[in-house]
Order: sequence, then C-alpha cells, then structure tokens
Amino acid sequence: MRNLAKAMAIRFGVYGILVIYLACDLFLFQGPVYRSLNEPQRDEKTEIAEAKASGVVARVYYRPIFRAQVEEKMVEYLWRRGRTIDDTTEGERRLLRQVIVNELIDDELVKLQIKVSMSKEVFVSGIQVDQALTSEMKRYPSEDVFGALAERAAWSGVRERRMRLAARIQRAEHLARMVDAKVSEEEARNWFEVNQSAFSGVFEDHQIAIIDALLVEKREKAWKGFRIEKLRRYAKGKIDLFEEVLFKEEGE
Repeated sequence: MRNLAKAMAIRFGVYGILVIYLACDLFLFQGPVYRSLNEPQRDEKTEIAEAKASGVVARVYYRPIFRAQVEEKMVEYLWRRGRTIDDTTEGERRLLRQVIVNELIDDELVKLQIKVSMSKEVFVSGIQVDQALTSEMKRYPSEDVFGALAERAAWSGVRERRMRLAARIQRAEHLARMVDAKVSEEEARNWFEVNQSAFSGVFEDHQIAIIDALLVEKREKAWKGFRIEKLRRYAKGKIDLFEEVLFKEEGE
C-alpha cells in the first residue's frame, strides 16, 4: 500500500508540474505551446512555392521528387544507349522527363504500398542481393565506371548499393505478385496457329520465343491495370506535378 501511495503521489506531482508549465507557457511566457497554437499555419500555396524553389518536380503524399533525380535517370538512360544530353532535342528531353517522372511517382507509390503491407513475403535474402549486384556490374564496361556512376548518384559505398538493390528486388517481387501473368502452352500454340504464316517450321521451334513475347504483352497489360486500379486510383489528389519545373530547360 505504501508503494502504491508513493506512486500515486509521484504521478500527481508530475501532473501538477505539467499543469503549472502549461499555464505559464500559455498565459505568462507565451512559449512554444502558445506559439504553436496561435501562429498562422503555412498555406498550401506557400509550401508549393517553396517546393518549386527547391527543385521539386512532383510530390507523392508530400514526399518530394527532385528535378535532379529526373535528370540523373535521363543521363543514365542515354548513357546506356551510348548517347549524351547534347545528342537530344528539346522535344525528346521533354518526353523523357515526362516518362521518368511518372516512373518515379509510381516507384514512390509502390514503396508506400510495400510499407503498408510489409511482411515476410517481401523479405530479400543476401543471396538475392549478391546475384543482383553481380548482374548489375555486368551492365557496365568496368567496375570503375559502375563506381563512378554510383558515386555521382550519392551511393556511399558497397553497403548502400546493396541496400538500394535489395529495395529494388523487394519492389520487383511485390509487383510480380500484384501483376501475376502466366502463358500456358495451349495459349502459345493457339497464337502460333493463328499467325503460322509468319513463321517457318513447327510450333516447337518457336515455342519459347512465343511464350516470352506473350508474357511481356500480358505483364504490360496487367501492369497498366494495376497502375490505374491499385496505385493511381487511391492516390488521387495526393500527387502534385510541377510541370514548369520539370520541363524547364537549362538557361531559361
């Protein structure tokens, strides 16, 4: 009983101190609590203006996507094809920026969806990351080139590269479950029979290629449906796109 009485006395003492502090803050000192209650909140227009000034081209649930992210992905896209920004026209750059910013928006929505539905289903093993890192390295002429691009993208060492690859695998596996697509041998054979005049030889000669092509088509269709029904639909009103920042050319 003594311990209970002592605990109650301490609790009431703490409550008393809090009440006194709030009273002083609100009526005597006009401290942090008073200011938070009485200072005008920043309006949406001010927040948007500040975001644009910071180089934000889009917001997804107020999470920013920066112009620098779009430009970096565009540079990498062109580099993989042996080209540079100087090789492009203004119209091509505009189209690339539009495509890339939409990819980044979808990427953010998928990340948020994974966070909401986080479970063991989206666990990524170290072996998967090792395989992805090896595969990623093969896409570059040398480890030095890969390292230079990673450094330019502000990836701090191997650990961050692995973390980013793990996140990419996680999103890919999540999407694979959401966008489930399969092609049976019967479907492929029926397609071959309809289009047989375009092929030489029998179905078995082209079976793998036909299944792969039909699978790509099915996945693309399923992705479009998923994107509209599961990603963009529920994010309506939560995506801001600032085209004047996105499409602004250097020197303008």
